[in-house]
Amino acid sequence: MQDIITGFQDMPGWAQVAVALFAVMVVVMLFEPGVTRRKYAASLKALATAAGTTTHRVDQFTEWFTMEVNGRPFEVRRELRSRSRGGSYRGPTGHLLVTSTPLAGSRWSVHQLTIAPGRVPAWLGGPPRLTGDAAFDGRFMVTQDGVPVREGWLDQPTRAAVTAFFDQPAATGPVWVQEQRLQHLADDTWRRLDVAALTALLGQQAALATALERTGGWRGPAA
Repeated sequence: MQDIITGFQDMPGWAQVAVALFAVMVVVMLFEPGVTRRKYAASLKALATAAGTTTHRVDQFTEWFTMEVNGRPFEVRRELRSRSRGGSYRGPTGHLLVTSTPLAGSRWSVHQLTIAPGRVPAWLGGPPRLTGDAAFDGRFMVTQDGVPVREGWLDQPTRAAVTAFFDQPAATGPVWVQEQRLQHLADDTWRRLDVAALTALLGQQAALATALERTGGWRGPAA
C-alpha cells in the first residue's frame, strides 16, 4: 500500500489528476446503480402510501401496488427494462413506471397495439396514416402487431380519448395493448409524480380503455 502511495506522489500533476478521476468513475459505476434503484423504490412507496396502500416486491428491480380509479382496477409497477440481454424487446428502457388495466371484450385477447406521439416521415418508411384526421395522424403513430383490430375502431371519440391521454404531462411514454391489458410505459422522469398527477393520468387511461372496449373489444357491431 505504501508503494502505491509513494508511486502516486511521484507522478506528475496531470497524471495524478487522471488517476483520481478514474478512481471516482470506478466508484460511481459501482455504487450509482444501487443508489438510483433505491431512489425509484422510495418514490413508488411514497406514491403507494399517498394512495392509501402498500407495495408488493417481486425483486430489487420490480415492485407494484394496485389502486382503483373511476371504477377501474390499475396495477402501478416500477420496472427496470433494458435491451442488454438480447431478445426482441424494442420498447422504452430504464426505470419505467408501467400502469395497466384489463380490457373487457372478447377480441382484445388477440390484438396488440402501440400508440405513441411522433411520426416517422413517409419517405423514411413510416407507417401509413390511418384515420384521415390530419391533426391526429400528424401527431400520433399507431401500429398493430398480429390480428388487426376491426375496421373503424379508431373513430373520432376514440381519437379524442387518445389525444386527451397524451395531453397529460405524466404521459411520457407509449401506450401498449398486450395480453388484453392497456398499458402506459412512463419514462424515468416519473419520480416527480405525486399521487394527484398519477390519479389524473389513470383517469384518462380509464377513459381510453372504455373507448377501446366500445369500438374494438367485441365480436359484434360496435355500440
